Amino acid sequence: MKTQVFGDILSTYPPDAVDAFLAYQTTAFGLSRYRMIDTFFERYLGRAAIDGEKDMLLASFSKECRQRYPCQALTEGTMETLETFDRHDIPMFVVSGSDEIELISVLEEMGLARFFRRIFGSPSTKTDNIARVIALLDRPHDITFVGDAKADWLASCERGCDFIYLATWAADPATMQTLQHKHGFKEISRLPDLLEYLALAAPEAAASKDAM
Repeated sequence: MKTQVFGDILSTYPPDAVDAFLAYQTTAFGLSRYRMIDTFFERYLGRAAIDGEKDMLLASFSKECRQRYPCQALTEGTMETLETFDRHDIPMFVVSGSDEIELISVLEEMGLARFFRRIFGSPSTKTDNIARVIALLDRPHDITFVGDAKADWLASCERGCDFIYLATWAADPATMQTLQHKHGFKEISRLPDLLEYLALAAPEAAASKDAM
């Protein structure tokens, strides 16, 4: 969806530059829109944005995402997984590359915000947002980051978290498969698989891992 949105908001720019950027964007999924727009101007247009140009694109991106998010189907097993974690009082957080204010609004509208202690997004980086999660936990926890992009894996490594790769929705599965083979992180195809993994990894509730 976000790749489509980028294509739509950049439709007035040179097609060759846009096509090259979109090809890159699918390999850099998980980075914030702020960084992606900067990259578009710097790397693919070879110029700086003029006054107001970047803000206009970011506003358009946000507007399109807000309109399209509610039309997207939930990942299979989302409610089952969230409700199970909730019943066991396992702290859950969102760490995302999406705009934080926008993301909170969308998750509230979809009835999902209630499951999470906090929802963190851009313009803060995922690495910084994991640090915010660590600072909020009131007792020592192991943290498991569930993600589908290289940016998720990198952020989890930088903060010393376990990483579980949810393969089904990866925008760049070739890169993720290469990383998985090299580093051996856990891979799942459905969110409910996470329940089994965490139960095996930490059977006692006090030692349970935080799903982000």
